[in-house]
Amino acid sequence: MSTVRAHSPSPIYVRGRRRVFFSVRGIWDYVRQVTAIFLFIGSGIVVCPACILLRRLAGNSIRPSTGQHLIHWLFRNWLKISTALGAFDIQIDDVEKLRSLRGTIIAPNHPSELDAIYLLSFVPNAICVMRASLMKRSYLGGAARMAGYITNDQGPTLVREGIEKIREGENLLIFPEGTRTRAQAVNPFKHGFALIATKTGAPIQTVLIEQEGRYLSKEFPLFSPARLPITVRITLGEVFTPQEGETAPALAQRLEDYFRSNLEYTGESILRRKKDVSL
Repeated sequence: MSTVRAHSPSPIYVRGRRRVFFSVRGIWDYVRQVTAIFLFIGSGIVVCPACILLRRLAGNSIRPSTGQHLIHWLFRNWLKISTALGAFDIQIDDVEKLRSLRGTIIAPNHPSELDAIYLLSFVPNAICVMRASLMKRSYLGGAARMAGYITNDQGPTLVREGIEKIREGENLLIFPEGTRTRAQAVNPFKHGFALIATKTGAPIQTVLIEQEGRYLSKEFPLFSPARLPITVRITLGEVFTPQEGETAPALAQRLEDYFRSNLEYTGESILRRKKDVSL
């Protein structure tokens, strides 16, 4: 498997021996980064109020799949534009397999706040488990509610609704870490996703996300200069199914061990571990 390409950093300013001077490349990169950010926020501000109004007028006659396809279309086109700007370089394997999933728990690691956007731009039919604070944002909440997304602030409700969605044949995108990865390969896994799997028997499709740099990681603010292009590689991993009599904590630990054996934190990036090849 090919590795993510390395890119040298391009800071807005460079510290010389006696003075600080601005880098033209760094300024241009920052303009492209900020343009991509405002395109995302702006499109959400336009679309989400329309979704809220539509839900109030049409009520339950609007199927969640309509909202899911709308979000898929928005994220996909935003990512295309941002890639054309040179802000992102997204590499993904087995995209057709990802699009064909049904009744599956999609379980990625979580190095960046943009991970759900990457995946939902390729998966047109998935319900995302998202932070309650994100649901309240004006540029996200309306479309997310229309799509039937679930918040992660109430454990029993999350599990109950997740079970219902899986039994209806929906895909469930949920991050087992529960929050963005801190300074390690993965955080300890929560058990909610595993409880849904043990209750329904649903397969768990693991997704390995590699990201160069720490843009929008837990400690990286939105408008801090990033190293462009933001390079991300998405690979489908193994499919896990609950074993007979297996508890949710045991299943969660199995997946956590799998991710830890396949990912490493380099001090700046999260990448696939290089496997030793014996001759």
